Amino acid sequence: MRARIVVVNLLLGAALVTAIAGAPPPATAIQSVYDVDVAVIGGAPAGIAAALAAARMGASVLLIESGAQLGGVIASAWLTTFDMNLNSRGEHLTQGTFLEFFDRLGISFDPADATREFGRAVVHESGLRTIVDASLLRLRMDGRRIAAADFRETRWGRRFVVRPRLVVDATEDGDIAALAGAPYLIGRDGYRAGERWMQSATLIFRVEGVLWRRLADEIIYAVKQGGSDPRIWGVRGKAAWGFPWEMAHYRPAHPLNLAYPLNLALQRDGSILINSLNLTEVDGLNPASVQAGMARAVAELPRLMAHLRAEVPWFERARLAGHAPALYIRETRHVTGHYTLTVDDIVSGRIFDDRVAVASYPIDIHPYYVGWTNPHPPTMRAYTIPFRAIVPQNVENLLLASRAFSATSEAHGSARVIPTVMALGQAAGVAAALCAQLGCTPLQVVGDPVLMREVQRALIMQGAFLGGRP
Repeated sequence: MRARIVVVNLLLGAALVTAIAGAPPPATAIQSVYDVDVAVIGGAPAGIAAALAAARMGASVLLIESGAQLGGVIASAWLTTFDMNLNSRGEHLTQGTFLEFFDRLGISFDPADATREFGRAVVHESGLRTIVDASLLRLRMDGRRIAAADFRETRWGRRFVVRPRLVVDATEDGDIAALAGAPYLIGRDGYRAGERWMQSATLIFRVEGVLWRRLADEIIYAVKQGGSDPRIWGVRGKAAWGFPWEMAHYRPAHPLNLAYPLNLALQRDGSILINSLNLTEVDGLNPASVQAGMARAVAELPRLMAHLRAEVPWFERARLAGHAPALYIRETRHVTGHYTLTVDDIVSGRIFDDRVAVASYPIDIHPYYVGWTNPHPPTMRAYTIPFRAIVPQNVENLLLASRAFSATSEAHGSARVIPTVMALGQAAGVAAALCAQLGCTPLQVVGDPVLMREVQRALIMQGAFLGGRP
């Protein structure tokens, strides 16, 4: 069923204006009301996966993104290399919607190529409508249920209301869950009482003047010498990684900055994106902290470039060609669900009866502060994630589809990556559509093995992998 759109002329009645929230709009403003089965709020890859999955279940879906384009951190932070979930034979453990995009983009890609593919996918999906550049004004609650959400399109100034049966929170920070009253934690406990730590952020930057083929050959040579760990040195398509020793003795200009071994992504124009510069003590929920982190990252780049030219082979003529418009924020909220994924679940390779995703990315925790080191080796272990972890507490008609799902800070170090959260997004979309059709809630799915099997069956029908041999 497609969205039923009711257009209501807003008059100057003060009561109606107040109900819409915010300052009174012009008398000529038009208020659109969208009655939909599923509202997906957030146009990051996981939100796109959720919207596509719900629409393919026959639901009417509205996908709403606050930014000017789809893609989340791919578009804003230039995170253009997928952190893969593979088994020991190199087979994909994350399939379904993620694999559709992987087949089009590869492991590494240009940001513009990804946003174009996301746009094509949502435009051509029946039952799915997308609105970008729309900021949330107000969330209307009916007890523990999200009854409606008010938005404003930034470009046109148009206001609209969404009245969904189910909501998928695909915001990176779990904003909708937090506003709706779901409990959450921020990062992890620090040493001092009340102190919260979050993984370091990163500014990805672009360099020119480096011959990719020569650089890739250098890395391949290091691997073939036998003394280099392929988890630390490697080349796959347009992605490459390595040079840990060259970066280990970098001395940053700012005491809260540090450099990691290089993660490199070849772009179509021959330039290379570099993911290496880590910024500790950035609070991703505090705009002033994020702005300060960006300022010190930009100030660090000239010194870092000088180090690359002096220490890394084939970077002698490298020049800085720009940086991402936003920081890559790795960690903020962990919304409390009906199960919280733990490191023990990952290390033991736990198989949950209500699994909706299979992952294996290593527990990759970037430093909480300078001097902190990750205690977990870069080992890939297959594990599953239960449906209960994407069902937040205290909100009846909400599902999670982002890195803010219910996991400890350490477990989040593995499960935060794009392929994994896209798998969770697909599961959220399928479950939301099923609940809209059957009149149930996500918590009822948690407690009903028959409903849970229906979600899993639908995921498998959509190409998802939930266990066994891929």
